[in-house]
Amino acid sequence: MTRTALVTGGSRGIGAAVVCQLVARGIDVAFTYRGALDAAEKVLADCEGAPGRATAFHYDLLESDPQELVRSTAVWGGGLDALVLNAGVWAGGRLTEMDPVDWWAVIEANLRGAGRLAAAAVPILNAREGSSITFVSSAVALIGFPGDTAYASAKSAMVGLARSLAKEVGREGTRANVLAPGFVETDMTAQIPDRSRAGILHATQLRRFGTADEIAQAAVFLAIDATYCTGAVLTVDGGWSL
Repeated sequence: MTRTALVTGGSRGIGAAVVCQLVARGIDVAFTYRGALDAAEKVLADCEGAPGRATAFHYDLLESDPQELVRSTAVWGGGLDALVLNAGVWAGGRLTEMDPVDWWAVIEANLRGAGRLAAAAVPILNAREGSSITFVSSAVALIGFPGDTAYASAKSAMVGLARSLAKEVGREGTRANVLAPGFVETDMTAQIPDRSRAGILHATQLRRFGTADEIAQAAVFLAIDATYCTGAVLTVDGGWSL
């Protein structure tokens, strides 16, 4: 039986790398995009000829219907075996300087967006043997970073969400884990000032930033291969958080 995965934010960066690696493993993958249709189409083109299939759905973390996305994925793929919650937003600013509206918008998109989709997917995931949910958090959630109070708060809350969910769905055989990447060159991290980049690079033990493919390998491990792993936080950050 072919397995089916749903990856949010799969049109670029880490998400696109996760999609391509899963499809290369023979898994059918539905992924979401919010704005750039051309980026989603490029990922679909990159997946052509792979053992698995890929399809794309337009989806907004807060505005779209998560139930409809899960239903559409299950109809297309014949079920749902893995959910990778990768989509997110970033906005920086110190707590005393950031507009409260913008601060809470980051929490809403990253935490509520992931929670509502996980809730929609759980009943379908529980119906399949060996299913999984992978929350893509951040190493920032574990160590903090100045000017990142909103993003770090949301990503840190994912850890509590995933570990509590792991205890709720474990008896059904569904796993819930967290991936905490370090600094990777993506569209989101391109917004970080050069001075902050230099500080992060200096604090990273391997003295380099990660690649989307390296993070994707860890995401695929948690989603597919780590069959006796639940409630775990896997840090992939080159030693930044040490």
